[in-house]
Amino acid sequence: MQERQKLTTNPLTCAEGVTFKLPDIYIEMGLVERKKQPKHDHNQNIPPEQGSALYQETEITQKYEHNEFLTQVFHKKDTKKSQGKRITIIGEPGAGKTTLLQKIADYLSRESSESIIIWVSLAELENGKLRDYLDKIWLRNAVERSKISEITKDIKDDFIAQFNQDKVWLLLDGLDEMSTKSVSGNILTDIAGQIQDGGYINQARIVLTCRLNLWDGGNNKLYDFDTYRTLDFSYPEQVEQFINNWFTSQQEAGGMLCKTLKEAGRERIQDLVKNPLRLTLLCLNWQGREAKLPDTQAEFYQQLVDNFNGWKQDEFAQISETQRQKLITDLGKLAREAIDQATSRFRLLDGFVKKFLGDDKLTLALKLGWLNRIGTDIKEKPVYAFFHTSFQEYLAATAINDWDFFLPKTHKNKPIEAEKYRIFEPQWKQTILLWLGREDVDESEKESFIQALINFQDGCVKYQGKGFYGYRAYFLAAGGIAEFKHCSQADQIVKQIINWKFDNSVSNIHDQADVALKETDRQKAIAALVKLINTSQDKDTRRLAADSLGKIDPGNADAIAALVKLINTSQDKDTRRLAADSLGKIDPGNADAIAALVKLINTSQDKDTRRLAADSLGKIDPGNADAIAALVKLIKTSEDEYTRSWAVDSLGEIGVGNADAIAALVELIKTSQDEYTRWWAAESLGNIGVGNAVAIAALVELINTSQDEYTRRLAADSLGNIGVGNADEIAALIELINTSQDESTRRRAANSLGEIGVGNADAIAALVELIKTSQDEYTRMLAADSLGKIGVGNADAIAALVELIKTSQDEYTRMLAADSLGKIGVGNADAIAALVELIKTSQDEYTRMLAADSLGKIGVGNADAIAALVELIKTSKGKYTRRRAAYGLGKIGVGDQPMVIKAMSAYQLTDEHYQLIGKIAQNMLYPEFYQTWHQPSSFTRLFRTVKNIFYIFYSIF
Repeated sequence: MQERQKLTTNPLTCAEGVTFKLPDIYIEMGLVERKKQPKHDHNQNIPPEQGSALYQETEITQKYEHNEFLTQVFHKKDTKKSQGKRITIIGEPGAGKTTLLQKIADYLSRESSESIIIWVSLAELENGKLRDYLDKIWLRNAVERSKISEITKDIKDDFIAQFNQDKVWLLLDGLDEMSTKSVSGNILTDIAGQIQDGGYINQARIVLTCRLNLWDGGNNKLYDFDTYRTLDFSYPEQVEQFINNWFTSQQEAGGMLCKTLKEAGRERIQDLVKNPLRLTLLCLNWQGREAKLPDTQAEFYQQLVDNFNGWKQDEFAQISETQRQKLITDLGKLAREAIDQATSRFRLLDGFVKKFLGDDKLTLALKLGWLNRIGTDIKEKPVYAFFHTSFQEYLAATAINDWDFFLPKTHKNKPIEAEKYRIFEPQWKQTILLWLGREDVDESEKESFIQALINFQDGCVKYQGKGFYGYRAYFLAAGGIAEFKHCSQADQIVKQIINWKFDNSVSNIHDQADVALKETDRQKAIAALVKLINTSQDKDTRRLAADSLGKIDPGNADAIAALVKLINTSQDKDTRRLAADSLGKIDPGNADAIAALVKLINTSQDKDTRRLAADSLGKIDPGNADAIAALVKLIKTSEDEYTRSWAVDSLGEIGVGNADAIAALVELIKTSQDEYTRWWAAESLGNIGVGNAVAIAALVELINTSQDEYTRRLAADSLGNIGVGNADEIAALIELINTSQDESTRRRAANSLGEIGVGNADAIAALVELIKTSQDEYTRMLAADSLGKIGVGNADAIAALVELIKTSQDEYTRMLAADSLGKIGVGNADAIAALVELIKTSQDEYTRMLAADSLGKIGVGNADAIAALVELIKTSKGKYTRRRAAYGLGKIGVGDQPMVIKAMSAYQLTDEHYQLIGKIAQNMLYPEFYQTWHQPSSFTRLFRTVKNIFYIFYSIF
């Protein structure tokens, strides 16, 4: 058993000098008890960055945490089929089946000293016969270890007696790796027969591991086994715990890997490494490359492919390298054609797979683990998936020889008939980026592809010289140069993206540029932004550049230095504040950033700079001891109350649960003579003292003893934060509403009820009563707003809001009541009727706009609601009211994108039109958009289904 504590990945990792034993690195895994195979709807697609979801069980009996599983199954023997005597652990390749079996062995050996635990690696059975192995090999080895020369009859009899006395556990690892010489060729049938007809073997308690492909692959005679499936690691908790275990002696490298995984754009890798084997491969590559990922995604995935092919190579020695390469080539073709499907891109049906692989290569792909059976379809045919969707996208990229596959090379300014424009199909974006990162694609081909993207002409509506599909192609090129590192036009592309980002005239172009800036070559983007901060004379531009630096590359030293310089040198208060704020975002936990801010606090003579630094510390590293200590020191030593209040506020952001921070704030409440500082301390306690008895007691005391109403209000606010859902806290707030003579305090208490009293009948009743009895309109407004947060579906709450709309003379109160009805009155006839009436009778455009917005949320399918919104569009003189009503109609089931495009194509377009067209272009295929824009003027066909919609949108535009 000591020998079995080594990891199965050690042969793969030892070349890098990395070997582990189980206790070094083990992470407790959860399991689910399976009821039956999952059923898959091939018409449903999943986002590829959530590819692990393909392997999730849909029909389960129970979910277990690790220790709960061991206790219930092996200690209590509480299983539905076998009472703990027949257990199967299933999962995809690298899911931790063997590792879990090792932990089961460890548990059983500690659970009972009388148990005999026999581990059998089924791949090692020379003739496939379990009893021969036990009689002739295992028993002989056991006898020799005891320094006995031969197996006597007494020893053999005693050995069999242990089985008959229920003392033996057989741990059978790797059923899918076992060879069989049975007539059926079915390993499951073979092993079932060996157990059933194996004499004493049938008396043993058996735990076996098996891949999904075999277990679900056909006639399964092991139906009397209780079946459990390993769960993926959770991200980030268990993934980061594994990384920390791996890099115990290189903590900085492990921390950098955890940080790298959290970067924007790493979502696919985050999902990929939930599988223990894939996480092992990531750690191995990170260590081998001196704590960095490859320059391109293509190189990264190729390394993983090579590593995966090297895993368990000895077990698959009979498979030649030529066979592997031919399989990879055909898998690439399969992956490419699957992604090109309208549905079932990642759930691969049996017939579709066999068109590319046939039976033999499919068997090989399943054996090696590149494909796995994940369930069946409605016809009970197998459904497969790649080892992970990211591998499918990469293999598809390797199967594409020419960029003409993505964008027809002969395109001019209109779609080429029967050609696909995959550059505008979102499912192809990742594969395009991977193609650009391939080392075996000629750079001149990549250059010409990038050129075609940045020069793309769509032949439709133009905004500032470029069509909306031209913008989309350009943004794709921006992402592409992050993979194609030697692109000659990279600097020009980054500069153009930054220019568009700072142009707010069309918001969706600005927003897309913002996304593209995060996806493009980071080093070039950072250099361009740093240069802009240092050279631009326009303070708005410098602020925006600082904000972008705070988002684009967490931890970048140049970005941090530029922001620190901006804080120190800028004379513009807002610019410094934004730079400090960006420094707080750029890398939470970055030691250099923390040190820079702590130094600013300790050395700057400028109060505003110290305050800004304190504020940024409050964002940059929650829980950092140095940051908390610096802020506590600032509270104790500063003679400027305003600076102390900023430090108090920052403690309220980073000191969550920290006893020293809470103690400092409590002490400040007790001792400060400045009421303003006590306000801030009370508010900060409400941010960091959740569930802390000392903090709660201090706030309660403050409410009871303070003579300052504003202090009591803030304490009430903080109690609402600390005691979320706590009946005592709700009661205290209700009491404050009922007894305080200060209307502002009652408002604050009402507001807090809206934060913590969701579904609480007493809280709802108190707010309803406050609406009825208060003479203060602002108090009634806040009560109405709070009801909209906690009174979902509550008849009394809805009735109170309806009554408020009918009776209040204050237009703003009616607005908030209308807005709240839109949150809690879904499908309620009285709520809908009240909003319809409000639209008809109110003279205030903003009130009517909010009422229209609420109708769009709660009036789905209601004829009166639809009629009211149509009428509002026809009659309102407020364009924003008409627009909100139109959007409301879209939410409750009315709308047609081609109709909108066609309606607008005939009119003089404003910036507002361009914004809407741009949004539609994000969701339509280019040929479809082009045809709609240029089709003849007759709308007869469209009018048959939505004949009124044209007039509605015509009145808007």
